[in-house]
Amino acid sequence: MVSITVARKSQSFVLPVAPASAETMELSAIDRVPGLRHTVRSLHVFRHEGSRRVDGARPAEVIRAALSRALVEYPAFAGRFVGSAAAGEARVACTGDGAWFVEANADCSLEDVNGLDYPLMVSEEELLPSPEAGADPTSIPVMMQIFRHDL
Repeated sequence: MVSITVARKSQSFVLPVAPASAETMELSAIDRVPGLRHTVRSLHVFRHEGSRRVDGARPAEVIRAALSRALVEYPAFAGRFVGSAAAGEARVACTGDGAWFVEANADCSLEDVNGLDYPLMVSEEELLPSPEAGADPTSIPVMMQIFRHDL
């Protein structure tokens, strides 16, 4: 495994830009099946082509702002899972608590790790976000980590 250093610059919940109704939503029949409910960890890699944005905004700033706007239309993603998953009674409380968002820097470029064609070149713990200490990751519908590489 390549030795990569990841520095997490900021970690916080992104809140919706406007309040949403504080409802509790039922999950679908599939989502209520205890054996099918689990955390889906995925990694999406995008190569940056071309110059920086004209306004100078960093990608993480742009994504954070867009996520905050999207959470107004999709309040379940800013909520928390509640109820018993084991009993098939899990629901989503639209609490407006936000989606977990991490901005990180890596000391390598995508070219240095061959575009992550071999995902195990960098450890999963470095690539994917973890919530703040004490938070239950299975209660948070959306967590994401955005990388940038500064040379």
